[in-house]
Amino acid sequence: MIFGILVVFFGLLFLGMPIGYVIGIVAIAMLLMGGVPLEILVQRMFAGVNNFSYLALPLFILAGNIMGKGGLTRRLMAFSSALVGRLAGGTAITTVVTTALFGAVSGSTVATTYAVGSVMVPRLQEEKYSNSFIASIMGPAGVLGLIIPPSITMVILGITANISIGSLFIAGVIPGTLLTAALCIYVAFMAKREGYGEIRTEKVTGREIWRTGRAAFFPLLTPVFIIGSIFSGLATATEAAVIAVAYGLVLAMLYRELDFRKYKDIMVTSAVTSATILIIISAANAFTYVLTVNHIPAMITDFFLGFANSPLMFLLIVSLILLILGTLTEVTSLIILLSPIFMPIATEFGIDPIHFGMVLIMNFALANITPPVGLSLIAGCSITDRKMGIEETLPYVLHVLVIVAIMVLIIIFFPAISTFLPGLFK
Repeated sequence: MIFGILVVFFGLLFLGMPIGYVIGIVAIAMLLMGGVPLEILVQRMFAGVNNFSYLALPLFILAGNIMGKGGLTRRLMAFSSALVGRLAGGTAITTVVTTALFGAVSGSTVATTYAVGSVMVPRLQEEKYSNSFIASIMGPAGVLGLIIPPSITMVILGITANISIGSLFIAGVIPGTLLTAALCIYVAFMAKREGYGEIRTEKVTGREIWRTGRAAFFPLLTPVFIIGSIFSGLATATEAAVIAVAYGLVLAMLYRELDFRKYKDIMVTSAVTSATILIIISAANAFTYVLTVNHIPAMITDFFLGFANSPLMFLLIVSLILLILGTLTEVTSLIILLSPIFMPIATEFGIDPIHFGMVLIMNFALANITPPVGLSLIAGCSITDRKMGIEETLPYVLHVLVIVAIMVLIIIFFPAISTFLPGLFK
């Protein structure tokens, strides 16, 4: 049965069918083979999204879109440029830093890529950076929005695996900062080696840093309000998302960069994005139910326990599986399908849930930039040149994949990187 499921599942994926439909069709086929009424499918799909916590998803998406089109990107970019613009590859470094800062505001990977890319890509092209290098940076830099809190992926993982969302948020600060620094070092090295970019010769004054920092001050307060409200006990993750939307609207009105048409576009885009994610979640919940009824998770668990004789070996095996599956399917479906299977095994091995959650998050970041289904990499190509294919990002994207893979291993071998900050707030 497992072999048949895999053949149908990946066969439909290779035919280009959307992942939500693939999951639903496989679940229907398994129910029909088992003689189970299809009403069960509808019930499980509804139950999959009938959770108050999932309201945080459309709210965080809405907040990110409001902030992305409300003038925050330009202010964050100016501040980043004042800080690092004079370094070799300064504009590329500015792109990475701006992406990290915007990721701390929006929580969305693809939204971060498009919001920053729409501003920075033309500037990078003016400075003679190659399109292949630009795309290989824009896509991977976008996954910083997945790691640095708040993160929509962390919300989904927290709900699915029953891990504290607030703790996941704060656990992502150090890994996100380390990955940002690693990408900055990489782009500076490559820009110097390839002769990309223009080095600013004018001196950056303290007055310029103060001016741009003051302009970026209120946008940078967003994660403080979100995480602070959660850890202070004043708000749940869902209520913190409402705070983010309200704060974004206040800033948008303050900056006066949104008109009625932009508000309309923001609402439509947010609704479509939210619906896409929730459809995948609902279908994946029904599929998980079918797998559980057929005792497939138990068989998979026994299989893993036969090979993984230590927590470290288990984490390495999980990472290898996610690396393989991440090349073939979308991250949200991986969370819904695999975290209920892996989490009990991690608990049995005595792995800290926050550490395990961050290992999964880092692997999801790697999956987001791994061809051929890496959504962030596809977004990076799209924002650079609509006719650009993923293969044109070679060999630069391979360098970045190695960097992110090394970060995954660092998180696995050094649990304190993930658990130190959450431990301070307990």
